[in-house]
Amino acid sequence: MACAVAGSASGSSFSDRHARLLLAQINRLRVGQSFCDVRLEVGSEAFSVHRLVLAASSPYFAALFAGGMKESGRDVVQIAGVEAGIFHTLLDFIYTGVVSISEHNVQELIVAADMLQLSEVVELCCEFLKGQIDPLNCIGFFQFSEQIACHDLLEFTESYIHAHFLEVQAGEEFLALSKEQLVKILRSEDLSIEDEYQVFLAAMQWILKDLGKRRKYVVEVLEPVRFPLLPAQRLLKYIEGGYTRLQGGRWSDSRALSCVERFDTFSHYWTTVSSLHQARSGLGVAVVGGMVYAIGGEKDSMIFDCTECYDPVSKQWTIVASMNHPRCGLGVCTCYGAIYALGGWVGAEIGNTIERFDPEENSWDVVGSMAVPRYYFGCCEIQGLIYVVGGISHEGVELRSVEVYDPISKRWSELPPMSTRRAYLGVAALNDCIYAVGGWNESQDALATVERYSFEEVW
Repeated sequence: MACAVAGSASGSSFSDRHARLLLAQINRLRVGQSFCDVRLEVGSEAFSVHRLVLAASSPYFAALFAGGMKESGRDVVQIAGVEAGIFHTLLDFIYTGVVSISEHNVQELIVAADMLQLSEVVELCCEFLKGQIDPLNCIGFFQFSEQIACHDLLEFTESYIHAHFLEVQAGEEFLALSKEQLVKILRSEDLSIEDEYQVFLAAMQWILKDLGKRRKYVVEVLEPVRFPLLPAQRLLKYIEGGYTRLQGGRWSDSRALSCVERFDTFSHYWTTVSSLHQARSGLGVAVVGGMVYAIGGEKDSMIFDCTECYDPVSKQWTIVASMNHPRCGLGVCTCYGAIYALGGWVGAEIGNTIERFDPEENSWDVVGSMAVPRYYFGCCEIQGLIYVVGGISHEGVELRSVEVYDPISKRWSELPPMSTRRAYLGVAALNDCIYAVGGWNESQDALATVERYSFEEVW
């Protein structure tokens, strides 16, 4: 009878047939529960096995049985995190070298094999998945390989996505990518595209799929797009009413302004006064000690921490101390002779801190945190308390909520919400009432309504 023999220079030989027969006999012993020295409980099922065989097959079991772990001397050991049917398949592989992989069990199988450190099964599952990939499921495979940290499969799926980008971005799975995954794909130099406009369209369709929650990612998602390669005419459809969506879902015209105008309440006319040193939009403005302060804001998605002070006597702006954190869309008001700057957009996220400016010391200090981080909200002071109204949440949703902050105790309290969600609104206090004027929300667009809050009548 012929057998496979591998020779060597020393004259020794190896028999594949002997190895196969030995493995088959060991498996028969397992099936007959002969010489088994430990029972593994997986879910509601139990498996009688040989410690030596499992320890030789997997570093996981070697550590479990031969290390200093408490399970090493037990006759019954529980294995958590694996479904019994999947474990049975893996146990068959350990004793036979054969594993049954299908589209129905491959994901559970690779996760369990990775946990039990059966690297050969992981490799076999990866190869199986590579053979199943197509433009409709490759995003799912990509996310799955990231989740289980399977670098070989991750590299393969990334390369597949790059090579079939136009087909992939047309599928529903593409719109379910996380922001980080999307940016990673769009940054690739290996994308198979005809022109840069296709990258821009892919980014925009992802944003528009869930605009309420994704508007705050606009700058990050569009950052990989090489805009100098895009014809201006092709971008016109994404410009609405002369305004463009910028960072954090904010609306801004094409340029920030530095000009300042003054309204004479007696003569009822506007006049132009000295311009700001720094053009900005989304800033906060407050008056204390007869001086006007312009705080924070942004220009061309550059967010500022700088503060300027206007003296109506000298009619000049001067630079004063900067905040600790750059912010735009912040809330600003005066309280107890100091200026408070709350929340706002700080770049990649909403700022949740509160800063206090002391005009005499010319310094900003962080003095607290927002109860609910928000930006582009209304803010005012009544009787030593600071009220914040509406705005946009971290999820990109316009808010109805109203809160009040006590600068002395540094505590927040909730007030009854408005009847309408409002961001970019105007807020003012008059005769112990708060007025919420206009604003915007996604479902109703620009608002013409006004709500009033009184401590007796509510909104």
